[in-house]
Amino acid sequence: MSKVLKIGRAHVMAAVGVVIGLLVLVLAFQDVWFRMAIRPPGQFVTSHTPPAPDYSKRTSWALFPATQPPGAWETPWGVDVFFIHSVSAYDGDAWNEAIDNPDSRKRLDNHILPNEAAPFLKAGPVYAPRYRQAALEAELQVGADSDGAFEIAYDDVLSAFDAYLKDDNRGRGILLVGVGQGGLYATRLLKDRFQSEDLKMRLAAAYIIDAALPAEMIGRGISQPVCQTHDQIHCVVAWKAVIADDASARRRFLTKSPVWTADDKIATSRNRPLVCVNPLTWTTGSTLAPRAAHRGGAKAMGPADLDPAIIPNALTARCAGGALNIDRPSSPALQPSSGWGAAYKTPEYNPFYADIAFNASERARVASAWLDQHGPKPALPLPPAQVLDDAPIHRPDGVSDPLGGN
Repeated sequence: MSKVLKIGRAHVMAAVGVVIGLLVLVLAFQDVWFRMAIRPPGQFVTSHTPPAPDYSKRTSWALFPATQPPGAWETPWGVDVFFIHSVSAYDGDAWNEAIDNPDSRKRLDNHILPNEAAPFLKAGPVYAPRYRQAALEAELQVGADSDGAFEIAYDDVLSAFDAYLKDDNRGRGILLVGVGQGGLYATRLLKDRFQSEDLKMRLAAAYIIDAALPAEMIGRGISQPVCQTHDQIHCVVAWKAVIADDASARRRFLTKSPVWTADDKIATSRNRPLVCVNPLTWTTGSTLAPRAAHRGGAKAMGPADLDPAIIPNALTARCAGGALNIDRPSSPALQPSSGWGAAYKTPEYNPFYADIAFNASERARVASAWLDQHGPKPALPLPPAQVLDDAPIHRPDGVSDPLGGN
């Protein structure tokens, strides 16, 4: 009997050892397997590209104001937010995700936009287009396939911006915001659209968040300077937050992030000095900003959660080597998750929610006052033309004929 028990115990221990070994193997290679899972099938040139969005339809916009804001001919001069969201598609079905993909759309509407875009609602009405975002793999492995995917996504963003400018902007000021992959497109949009004197004047500021902005773009592709104070306008803010003790994330950002160059090419961030503005001080210096300077992060829980609980004094921040180094936040709500592919997915919280909300509204206020003083007020639009079905024609003899009479 004793011998049987020993054999049974040995089998159990062996099974436990196998299970533990498998768990260790899964943890060790989960990043590799995640990357395999999100790799789109085939090459970009042979993949199926979903239909382009129609930006005259509200269904092509993730956020759009319910009522039309006043035009720039009124006072105060208003400011809009044109917002380009980060990646929400992780399934690897194609190099570009259709805007009606249910999983991607749910993740975007319920988690990403409430944390990324909502802080800017305090600055002005937000216009956020849905676009055929490039697959997450394109961000992680810059190359021939990803180049084509980025171009498709940018074409959508450019079309959305032109439609907004033509039909909805009405001469107002603009805060341009891009987060993650959206920051890549905001960089090129600055180069392609904000070089005219009119739009340079009306650009309140550009925020390139959690994306790599090469310093070489400033003064070459982008004419606006880097913001140096908390209330400077007509300038660019950029940062990518990395947990200070996460060496792999820091290395990945500094060497493998996609960037748009001045000659309209996609490259990696390797060996490129990157712009970093500290969102606790709104300066480019390397001074450590203490926890006391942190207005607060938040984790919004859905599209209706427009006033999430703010967690202040949760982290320090310092610009170093092109990255924004932050210590691990004290609140669990602001700490990165450790699940399947979490190191690559868009965070579903915002460590600088209150800092961004306050700063964006401040820059919008300053820009509005500046435009009221220095900007040429556009003329009031002409009323719509009236069609007269029966317009009389007066003859010299005093007889009036209807239009078309003999």
